[in-house]
Amino acid sequence: MFKKILAGVGAGVLLAGAVACGSKDKPEETGQQKPSATGTAKASIKIMGNFASSNLSETDKLLFQSIEKATNTEIKFDIPPSTGYNERLQLSLTTGDYPDVVFFPSPSDASFLKAVKDGVILPIDSYLKSADNVKKYSYDISWDALRVNNDGKIYGIPRTTVIRSDGYWLRKDWLDKLNIKLPDNNEITLDQMIEIMRKFSKEDPDGNGKHDTYGYGTAAGGDKSLKPIFQNELGLYGWQEASGGEYKYMNPQYDLNSNKYTKALELTAKLFKEGLIDPDSPSIDATKTLERFQSGKTGVIEGFAGHYETFLNAGKKINPKFELAYVFVKNEQGEMKGLGLGTGLWGFWAVTRNAKDPQRVIDVFDYMLSDKGWDSIYTGVEGHDYKVENNKRTYVEPPLETFVRKNMVRRANDYMFFINPSMSEELKQKLVPNIEKAVKRIVISKDRDFTPPIAKTPPYLDFNKKFSEVTTKIIIGDADPSEYKKVLQDWHTKFGKTYLKEMNDYIGQFESK
Repeated sequence: MFKKILAGVGAGVLLAGAVACGSKDKPEETGQQKPSATGTAKASIKIMGNFASSNLSETDKLLFQSIEKATNTEIKFDIPPSTGYNERLQLSLTTGDYPDVVFFPSPSDASFLKAVKDGVILPIDSYLKSADNVKKYSYDISWDALRVNNDGKIYGIPRTTVIRSDGYWLRKDWLDKLNIKLPDNNEITLDQMIEIMRKFSKEDPDGNGKHDTYGYGTAAGGDKSLKPIFQNELGLYGWQEASGGEYKYMNPQYDLNSNKYTKALELTAKLFKEGLIDPDSPSIDATKTLERFQSGKTGVIEGFAGHYETFLNAGKKINPKFELAYVFVKNEQGEMKGLGLGTGLWGFWAVTRNAKDPQRVIDVFDYMLSDKGWDSIYTGVEGHDYKVENNKRTYVEPPLETFVRKNMVRRANDYMFFINPSMSEELKQKLVPNIEKAVKRIVISKDRDFTPPIAKTPPYLDFNKKFSEVTTKIIIGDADPSEYKKVLQDWHTKFGKTYLKEMNDYIGQFESK
């Protein structure tokens, strides 16, 4: 069944934001499509990627047929099972049987760094000269993160994701039950958030007459430890320019002269002791945290505003009365600020020395990010994903499977990517302002996801477990917050000077430009 949307074909529904400009790799943002491959001999490229399915859907196939035609390029895919992708990738790199383009999850991936040093991965700087769209729709910080060989060169094409700083999902049905009103702009203070958590924990928001709900749901991280909550609201924005001290750049988490991180630990421990945080948090993961929120154990979780439909539908299957609200919490100065997640990389594409025509590889990715290519990536293929009637697009409902199409490229700051193009205008008006706010309020950490060499050594990795242990103990009430500073002092004595110097040297090389 098709669903109508009011936007005209010419008008478009994408709100692609402008990204920071002004570096040697990102000249003026013309955004013009440069079909440099058109008119030349037809080339063939093979792409090895990590996707949810090893088979292209029908809409995927139709899309890449259109890209092949536009770029005069035959495109082949090698898609191993997602659960075994890393093993297959390492095997390919070891045997030399790798395609023209390979997907890597992170610039710090050990197999990638080895492949760069071994000359398996090519620097792409010279091929980017005509790639206006790739440069326009990638973050500066993404390019920095891909300069991994101490030679200033770039070793990958960003698979961009929108950098944002998320707010919080609340159980709106619980708010209504307790007569709690949120402001129209969905912005509240930290004190107001804590009071909501308290009411969710103490005042029987689900009306079952039992004391079995908790204000806030969180989970243990990958290292099985708890971290303090409300870090954005307490001014913990990662690596920033220091206001004084021995180092120019500092993260409050490692600063002996700052109490910001300790203050966050103290607050989290206080809320945990009061029963406002789910007591199961230390033993569950993020998936379980979401399940407990949807099933009515917790009333607040941190999360992305664009997941509204998915979260709402899942919650209503459990409880038909399930409703959602979304808020941002201002910092102590009343500002809307939050740490931007990552470097804008959701993995990246590396060009290998097996590529017979590296320029053609860049041209294909550049076309996908051009206005015409991106429209197909976002909305699909006419006659298959949608049809045009009276100059209006009518979309297939439900949307067709796109295992590959929407996982090849994305545009920096283009938060509309997360909005289904067939979504009603009413729902768009409800969701888009929150997504837009999450993008606009970001503060970028200057570390660019860099890991200092000392942090990869066995003695450091062994010691680092002490941070995980002490933060969890403090939060659950088994240690005093002052214990964190004791571990931090020990870290400074054994590793800190080297770690901080390596991090400052790395940050300084980019910030001085």
